[in-house]
Amino acid sequence: MRFKQRWKAFGVLLGIALVCLGCSFNSVSELKPYKETQFLMDTVIEITAYGPNAESAVKAAFAEFKRLHDITDHFSPDSQVSKINQQAGKEKVKADPDLIAMISRSNELSDRLDGVFDLSIGPLTSLWGIGHKSEFIPSRDEIQQVLPLVNYHQIEVDSTDQTIYLAQKGMLLDLGGIAKGYSTDKAIEILKNKGITSALVNAGGDVRVIGQRPDKKPWRIGVQDPRNSDKVIAKLSLTDWDTMETSGDYQRYFMKDQVRYSHILDPRTGMQPREIISVTTINSSSGDGDILGTAVFVLGIERGFELLKQFPGTEAIVVTKDGRLVVTPGLQGKVELAGQE
Repeated sequence: MRFKQRWKAFGVLLGIALVCLGCSFNSVSELKPYKETQFLMDTVIEITAYGPNAESAVKAAFAEFKRLHDITDHFSPDSQVSKINQQAGKEKVKADPDLIAMISRSNELSDRLDGVFDLSIGPLTSLWGIGHKSEFIPSRDEIQQVLPLVNYHQIEVDSTDQTIYLAQKGMLLDLGGIAKGYSTDKAIEILKNKGITSALVNAGGDVRVIGQRPDKKPWRIGVQDPRNSDKVIAKLSLTDWDTMETSGDYQRYFMKDQVRYSHILDPRTGMQPREIISVTTINSSSGDGDILGTAVFVLGIERGFELLKQFPGTEAIVVTKDGRLVVTPGLQGKVELAGQE
């Protein structure tokens, strides 16, 4: 089986690499970091924190990752998302406030993004089964049969009673496009509440930082070349933002007849977008960054960048299928491209 599990690899971790060249932590910055790594949400998550409470804070952050994983994992029959899926077209299901928040925010953004992000994409992701069905390619008829089940407008959220209901039998939620980013934001909240003022969370490409590095320099993050895992194609200091999130067709995919089939699908067509191979969003919310990055990936540069104007403070670095690197206007002069000194 040639399915590539690069999303499990260490090192660059799904398109984001911590660039810490010439680091020398002095005086207060000589505090040794507490670093821990776990495999959750189908990816490697690494948290590095500085300070006297670093270990307990990191463990509390991982506990939150685990709690949210258990709620949102649609592969586990006991998760809340699975129970909602099982009751599609039947009855409402009581849901955790965080699940209510994730779905509500996703639906709100879906309205603003022309529906190119859709949490009800589960029937399509299940049909393709990227990473679970080897090199399976569904027929056009099979895709057409499930497309009517992909409609976020039929996800009914009752924030008062804390319930979620899928209006059609056969509908399936898949929170892969927001759960990791949302969980990263929650982990950051916990670290801050524990008094951490310098930390980095890398959740398989969702990178979010607190403050500066202990040497008082900004965190400097590198963007992986989507066709060469050993190469960084761009670098950016997180001085105006604290979050970078990368989505790419190299994270979960398989190759068949020299065609790449990735896990990123257009919910309108059921097929993989082809114009872009990597999108890195930069802002101050991992959850929104996940969604906006997916939207740009699906829409392409022209339409995607136009929609990003609705979200002040969000910027993007895009790599196209022909190898061009394109950045939004707000990043002009702030991104160091490969080969620059």
